[in-house]
This record gives sequence, structure tokens and C-alpha cells, in this order.
Amino acid sequence: MSPAKSHPLIRQDWLDVGEGHQLFLAQYGDPQGIPVLYLHGGPGAGCNPQELKLFIDRGFHIYLLDQRAAGRSKPCGEVANNDFPSLVKDIERVRHWAGVEAWCLLGGSFGATLGYLYSCVYPHRVLSQIYWGMFIPSAEGMEWLYGRGGAAQIFSTQYQQFSAGQGESLQQLFNHFEEGLNQVDAEVRRAFVRRWLSWELSLAIPGLELSEALVEQGSVLARLELHFARHDYFGGYQLMKRVGADLICPTIILQGELDWVCPQRLVDEYLQAYGPKLLRSRLVKGGYHTLADTRMCQAVAEAVTQMGRYLASGRS
Repeated sequence: MSPAKSHPLIRQDWLDVGEGHQLFLAQYGDPQGIPVLYLHGGPGAGCNPQELKLFIDRGFHIYLLDQRAAGRSKPCGEVANNDFPSLVKDIERVRHWAGVEAWCLLGGSFGATLGYLYSCVYPHRVLSQIYWGMFIPSAEGMEWLYGRGGAAQIFSTQYQQFSAGQGESLQQLFNHFEEGLNQVDAEVRRAFVRRWLSWELSLAIPGLELSEALVEQGSVLARLELHFARHDYFGGYQLMKRVGADLICPTIILQGELDWVCPQRLVDEYLQAYGPKLLRSRLVKGGYHTLADTRMCQAVAEAVTQMGRYLASGRS
């Protein structure tokens, strides 16, 4: 049975959150089920109903939220009034709109970062949460992902193609891409998008070729990822350091052994310094960064199943 048939669509809405942004929210599953908010990565990736495959059991009320300017949210690709604090506040606005007292959170990569921060700022609004491939938006995390001294040391050929000799500093590299993504010539813009996405894909799933269809779909992803990186994630890491230990809900963080986008070491160093006592990430042997990897997808789905059954037992 397809994920959509197991968890039928309840309704779709565009929610006006002000500052010129409308968020697309799709609800699936059981209206009386355990509320779960799914947070996509990127920023800018948007949600896909295929991600409902993480919910093996029924009994969930699933909220798929496209963050500002991502997916079907409007205006698509808009960078104005699009920052980390606003995305955190948007989650709380959506919760109020949905009339949910407290919910579970689920997300990968940047979505994991966003959800973790929300659960620390609004600790009593989160029942339980599961994350994978969590990105740490620190100077070290950014240097690992985009600089010469991190993943570039492992994927040197791919990094040369990505940076085109512009990686003397992160700011130089980001300025280079900012100029390229705003070129008048559509083919020039497309070439910059392809370079940005190819680098990310080479780390997320090494050896997988970037299709032209993904290039076409990925221009918003590249633009919004660059927007956040150029602005040091709008103080997101400083906020994470201040509130990281305020987490009170059961939390699972899964990191792939072969996650070259967000290495487990950076996650555990953050948690040890700023997180709650005893919380560390769990290693997924042979796992990569993304749900496209079977091992990571299976590990997350199993964790979601366990979370749902535990919470359901408390409801009965």
C-alpha cells in the first residue's frame, strides 16, 4: 500500500504568517491520532508526501509543513524576512492555528536543527522527537560543509568543481555563488545551481548523479541554502548554545556512519557542551545523510514506530 493510501489526505491550507509569507500545510492520517509535525531540510527543500513512508503504523495525525519560501509556500524562493528565528516562530504559529496542545517533531538535516531549537524554546509544546543527519550551524559546521578544510579533504575533485577556485574564504565562495545565482542569463544561473546541488549530493549520497530534473527543482533549495549560509544562519547557533540544555522531551538523534554533510562528531560535541545531560546521537552503521539511503530510512521509520506505540499506550 502506498504511503498516501495508508495515511489519507485530511486537508491543505496556506497560512498567512505575516511579513509577506504564506506557509503551505498539508495534513494526513488520522485526525484524532498522535500529532506529528514533519520538518524538511535545506532550508528550502520542501515536503514530499513520499515522506509518509516513515509512518509504518496508522494512528498519526501528520502535518507536512513547507517552511518559508519552500515547496508550495508563497512567494517561492523569497529571501526577504526569511531567517532562523522566523522559522521557529512559524512553527508555534502553526501549532496555535491547528489547535494542538503539544505535538511530536520529526525532521532531518536543517529540519532537525530547526526542530531541536524549537523544542528548546518551547519545551512544553513537544511530546517527543526524532531527528537524523542533524546540522550544526556553527563556524566549524559551515567550514566542514563548504570550506577547504572539511569534507573537501575527502571529496577533493568534487570540491574543486564546486568552488571553481573561489574557496579562499567562505565569504568569497558565498559571494561568488550569490552573484552567479542572480545572473540575468538563465543558463548561467542553472550552471551555478548545478554546481551547488552536485556538491551537496556528492556528500549526501556519494556516486549518485545529479539529474536535470533535480537541477530544475533545486534552484529554490540552492538559493535558500546560500541565503542562510551567507548570514551565518541568523544567529541560530548562538541561540542553540543558550537554550540547548532546556530540552525536556524524549529525543532521538540518528547520524549516519557515512554522513559527510553533518558528521556525528560535530553533533556530539555540541550536545556534550550545550545539550541536556546524557543525550548523544545514535550511529546508524553504514548510513548516509538522507532518507534516500535505505539504512537511514529504516532506522528512522523504526524509531517513529516505537515512539508512536509508546505514546499510544499512554493515551489508552
